Amino acid sequence: MTHVLLFDVDMTLINSGGAGSRGMRLAFEKLYGIEDGFRRTEFSGRTDQQILRSAMEDHGLLRGPDAFAGELARFQEVYFGILPQTLREADGRVLPGVAELLAALTARERVRLGLATGNFRRAAFMKLGHLGIDSFFAEGGFADDAEDRGEMVGVAIARLANGAGAADVWVIGDTLLDIAAARSNGVRVLGVATGPLSVEELREAGADAAFEDLSDTAAVLSALLDGAAK
Repeated sequence: MTHVLLFDVDMTLINSGGAGSRGMRLAFEKLYGIEDGFRRTEFSGRTDQQILRSAMEDHGLLRGPDAFAGELARFQEVYFGILPQTLREADGRVLPGVAELLAALTARERVRLGLATGNFRRAAFMKLGHLGIDSFFAEGGFADDAEDRGEMVGVAIARLANGAGAADVWVIGDTLLDIAAARSNGVRVLGVATGPLSVEELREAGADAAFEDLSDTAAVLSALLDGAAK
């Protein structure tokens, strides 16, 4: 059986030091002249499309039902130009155990690693590349694919499980929305308490396995590849 493992990015694989949210704020200010335009917008677990739409609606910036697509393209162009600078300025880091776990998984047969992240595709790979772990991933589901996280995870599953035959799929993430997105697609979820939730909260929310972080490589491998929830 092929194991398809879909990782969230922010606060699951890396802590960007706030580079992404700062880059989005600066891009929003550059385009619309509004300082701290996301101050009333929730970021955690949401896709960048959802975050941008919410902020634009909050400030009355959308003129008609078809306006968002054009504004999205404009925003991405500016944001992608700013993000490299905010990444250099931030104190970002790969989270504990991540590099070791990814290396161990890559060495296994019948394992496909992918992303299931609320980041835009280009932003996700900028963040991972800045911290040196982008080479572990080539495909996944991204904010470019869908606003709704459940739909986005569905895209990631289709891309990574296509042609795999029987596949055991896990989503690895740190928020309630990661868990909900996995459940909406009928797949299992491993929660990691490097984000807003504790191990107990992740388990109570329905995670099949939960860890403080990903530093216990053997235990995480056992959970993901043997199905032994810890």
